[in-house]
Amino acid sequence: MMRTMSILRLFILALTLALPVGVVAQTTTPAVAPNAPAAIPMPKLVLPTKPAAPEPPPVTSPEAAKALVDILKDDTARAVLIGELEKLAQPATTDAAAPADVAGTETADKPAVPLAREIGSVTQDLSRQVVDVVLKIGRGLGNLTRLVDGSAAINWDGVREQGLSLVILVVFAFATLTIARFLARFPLGAVERAAKDKPVPRRVLWSGLALAIDWAVIGLAWFITSAYAIAMSGGGRIDLMQSLFIDAFVVIEFLKSCLASIFQYRRPALKIFNLDPATARYWYLWLSRLIGFLGYGVLVAHPMVNQAIGFSVGIGFRLAVVLITLVGATVLVTVKRDEVRSGLYRLIEPVKSSVPRTALALLAHSWHIVVIVYLAVAFVLWVSRPFDAVDFMAWATVETIFSVAVGGIVASLMSHAISGGIRLPADVKKTLPLLEARLNMLVPMVFRAVHVVLVAVVVAVVLQSWGVINLLAWFESEGGSDAVGRILSAAIIVLAAGGIWLAASSWVEYRLNPSLGRITNARTRTLLSLFRNAFSIVLIIIAAMLTLSQLGVDIAPLVAGAGVVGLAVGFGSQKLVQDIITGAFIQFENAMNEGDVVTVAGLTGVVDRLTIRSVGIRDADGVYHIIPFSSVTSVSNAMRGFAFAAATISVAYATDLEAAKAAMREAFDRLMDGPRGAVILEPLEMQGVVSFSAAGVAMKVRIKTLPGEQWATARLYSELVKQVFDEREIKFSFP
Repeated sequence: MMRTMSILRLFILALTLALPVGVVAQTTTPAVAPNAPAAIPMPKLVLPTKPAAPEPPPVTSPEAAKALVDILKDDTARAVLIGELEKLAQPATTDAAAPADVAGTETADKPAVPLAREIGSVTQDLSRQVVDVVLKIGRGLGNLTRLVDGSAAINWDGVREQGLSLVILVVFAFATLTIARFLARFPLGAVERAAKDKPVPRRVLWSGLALAIDWAVIGLAWFITSAYAIAMSGGGRIDLMQSLFIDAFVVIEFLKSCLASIFQYRRPALKIFNLDPATARYWYLWLSRLIGFLGYGVLVAHPMVNQAIGFSVGIGFRLAVVLITLVGATVLVTVKRDEVRSGLYRLIEPVKSSVPRTALALLAHSWHIVVIVYLAVAFVLWVSRPFDAVDFMAWATVETIFSVAVGGIVASLMSHAISGGIRLPADVKKTLPLLEARLNMLVPMVFRAVHVVLVAVVVAVVLQSWGVINLLAWFESEGGSDAVGRILSAAIIVLAAGGIWLAASSWVEYRLNPSLGRITNARTRTLLSLFRNAFSIVLIIIAAMLTLSQLGVDIAPLVAGAGVVGLAVGFGSQKLVQDIITGAFIQFENAMNEGDVVTVAGLTGVVDRLTIRSVGIRDADGVYHIIPFSSVTSVSNAMRGFAFAAATISVAYATDLEAAKAAMREAFDRLMDGPRGAVILEPLEMQGVVSFSAAGVAMKVRIKTLPGEQWATARLYSELVKQVFDEREIKFSFP
């Protein structure tokens, strides 16, 4: 009776407390359970989104409080109460959450997971997998302790019963294989004699034939051994352990036969690789021992341990066999790493292409690390997923080799394509002499970028093959497709900018090419050079901004920062602003151009280069001077319109001045009759006596020439004056 009353009180209290839960779920007021005490009033109900229901009086009855105390004291009633509350809360939670979930899916997209969080998630998964593998190894090896503490019972009767027949079968199988190989030495000897001194392609064919003969021998031994086992069984069926041994025997001998065909230390005439016989024998013996130990240990000894001792001990035994094999292979690779590295270096010597040669050299230098990592990964996969580890490793290895080989071939083809540089036809080189040099500068840069992308793709495919990343899922995701699209857009922008720059530079070069019969003055050359420099700067800035924008970088702060930097430069670098403004006015006024001989800031020389900020002048000694325009107060240009070749001739006081003048005119006539006469614009201007000195009388003449021809004309005229004076015995003055 008391039990029934407790349950009734439970329902009363559940219905009473369910009302606040119903407020959250927006449900109606539940009915009061029958048999509930009449003194328990209903609690206040408040609905936030609906009109308020009539307010019942608050819970103030002593009977309700006593019923609640009794229920809380009773463990069973309290458990039932919790269950009823969960039942009442479950629909409310579902009903309330469903609209929110629907609204969330309709109004908001799933936020993108940051890259750092994805990397952290992958790292955590790898850490958990490593810990799981370590724990499995510890538990597996821990099972071997049962052999020591005596908890594992060994079925010696079964061991003796199956062991004797198995030993007889083992002896029979190896004896059969030995006899069959003894008989096969005659056809194998004929194959070896036929392959002697043959080139490598033919040796490959003969080596394949020898391998086929060896496989036929193994198949014959397998057939005879199986027939013997069936005959000795009496019932026409081979025992399980004998069947496992025969399978292991065939697999291991096939693998050892493949090793023998690779190293061929017994038949040097059939060897494909140039290996020392001692080295080949060493590797064959140790690798065949490791294969035999692993194969017979896992395929034969492990099932025997399972039957004789137990499954748990068998797991530890199999794990110990694999670990010993892994340690032995690691020691073998480590001991022989330098010897194999030297042999690999010799193999890559014929490779001339830079990229494949570098990749092969790195692989040869760290080959032992690659092999050890591969063995460790194989062991970890075998521990973590023993049922499909072999298939997974085989496919992953094949995909890795294929992707690396394809990537290497593509890289080699690209390197070979540009190994000799870009060669343009003669007519194109005549029209655009600098285009070939520009292409040979840009194309290798593009190919280096393609090489980087190719390496990244190969690495991604390898990681995809080994299950480290899910590249295909990332490509199919919204974030992956968006990232690929952005990268391709950025690459197209960079290529387009490079093409535009190449076209603009080629157009300027075409306009300035004198071999096309175009007459270009210094002004045109200067303005086109300035245009090319300014256009290159603007193009680089625009391309950089667009590329960063496509890569997801917000360029608005960069633009704002550039404005702030420009303002700071305007206030803080007044000299720079003065350089630019003065240079602009110098260009507007055509004060100087490239190739002009000018005097600027006390320096005289040829204008070698003009920019918006400075002028580069090379003086008569070949020294190159850079003068900022802010230091330029005046420009003396000797290349405008015309020039004068002035010569001052000093004669003795006793000389007849008219005779001297006549001699100077004769020297001018000889000058006009020579090749320099084409650059002389007017007759000789005799200015007469210009000075007297202690040495003699100085007379000056001036010759009007084309701009830039005055210096050579003056030097040649002085030589002719000396010749005429000597002929007429006119003496020059001297101290």
